[in-house]
Amino acid sequence: NEVCTYAASTGFSANIIVYLTTQFNIKIIQATHIINITNAGSQLAPLLGAFLSDSYIGRFWTISLGSVFSFLATVVLTLTAIISSLRPSECSPQGTCHGPSTTQYGVLYLSFALSIIGSGGISFISSAFGADQFENETEEGMRKIQTFFNWYYFGLYSSVIIASIVIVYIQASVSWAWGFGICAVLTGIAVFMFFWGTKLYVRVRSQGSPFTALAQVVVACVRKWNLKLPSNADDYYYGNSTESARLPLTQQLRFLNKGAIKTSKDFKSEGQTNPNPWRLCAVEQAEELKSIVKTVPIWSTGIIPIIMLGQHATFSVLQALTMDRHLGPHFQIPAASFIVFNILSSAIILSIYDKLIVPFAARKGIKFTYLQRIGTGMFLYCIGLGVAAVVERKRLNAEKMESVGSMSALWLIPQNVIIGLGDPFQSVGRIDFFYNEFPETVRSTAVALVSVAGAVGYYLTSWMVTVVHKHSKWLTDDLNQSRLDYFYALVCGLGLLNM
Repeated sequence: NEVCTYAASTGFSANIIVYLTTQFNIKIIQATHIINITNAGSQLAPLLGAFLSDSYIGRFWTISLGSVFSFLATVVLTLTAIISSLRPSECSPQGTCHGPSTTQYGVLYLSFALSIIGSGGISFISSAFGADQFENETEEGMRKIQTFFNWYYFGLYSSVIIASIVIVYIQASVSWAWGFGICAVLTGIAVFMFFWGTKLYVRVRSQGSPFTALAQVVVACVRKWNLKLPSNADDYYYGNSTESARLPLTQQLRFLNKGAIKTSKDFKSEGQTNPNPWRLCAVEQAEELKSIVKTVPIWSTGIIPIIMLGQHATFSVLQALTMDRHLGPHFQIPAASFIVFNILSSAIILSIYDKLIVPFAARKGIKFTYLQRIGTGMFLYCIGLGVAAVVERKRLNAEKMESVGSMSALWLIPQNVIIGLGDPFQSVGRIDFFYNEFPETVRSTAVALVSVAGAVGYYLTSWMVTVVHKHSKWLTDDLNQSRLDYFYALVCGLGLLNM
């Protein structure tokens, strides 16, 4: 299911900047805004999907809804490529271009909105639903879960690589209608295959969202803001935990302890053991929230890397459009296909790290910390953006000295490879850090926190483009009249400061 969905999603998004600028006549700066806002929404939507899944309808129905919405998104986008009235007319030979009408914008935005809703029902949830199909209380079951995840991520990487090559090539060299149509067919197959196995699935009943428990701590603290903290541990509520299993009450972030102070108003009757959770939280809940709050400084450092990735992903495709992408006289690499080098380098370094570097370091008594891994990834991002700035400077000089498109687009490969090398260290290391820092009961929020940082990063990416475009000539709607090299250097500098 998700292999087809990811392939379609890659075909949907990898080349979308080219589609917006060449088929919808949308200016570069506005197109980047649309893409960044859509990416931010796609990062936030899975949080709502996870809440809906955990608290109300379960993973099966959440994935079902997400799959259907993803299918509708690709269908609507395909219609914009097939029906000429749903997109602007082509630019005249004199270079006069008309932008989309209100209706054309509406249909385009509908497609993006449906894709955001679809990602909310699939991302994060499909992998958990797959793991639900195995028994996790036996050693054999745990081995099967590990095997499942290995094949799961192998399938995702493979689908993204194939889509970046095949679907993007069809969009660029055959037609947009065929390219997006294949995406629609893939999501349709994903929906069919998912519902086809309905009777075979193990469905785990919803057990409540961890976000609800964390919200209860905040509400309980606000209600008891004026209370003084008691010194006697028996004045705090520990829920149903036995004395030996209780989490110790810490004195850090003490104001969160107030939510666990017992008062007469918390229990409706004498001897009641289950108080209103929005008035009284357990000490364990307060300590879980503390563990999350303590990681906020590390969490905040995850925003800048998303800005770096977002800016590079968009503008590197636009760079490729202005360069010579030919391999021989008859084949031209699609501008969006250079992302393949990013993905391949990520997959290769991840395998090398797990199979060679970690075992070798263990034999030497060396252990890499999570923060070292994150820092390594961020440093590689900075190097990648630095290389991108140098390549862009070379491209601009080539445009001035020779004809447009004289520089080979193969110069874009090193920056994509370097950034791809950093991704497993930065992204995977960050998830591992949160997962190991949090108590077991709230570990599922680890990926959620990374996702929130991603959403904030994409919103700030859009804001950053707006500010630079408004107050300088570094970013204009003509890349050859811009100073993208300065902009890359600025983003690289932010990355270095973030370290």
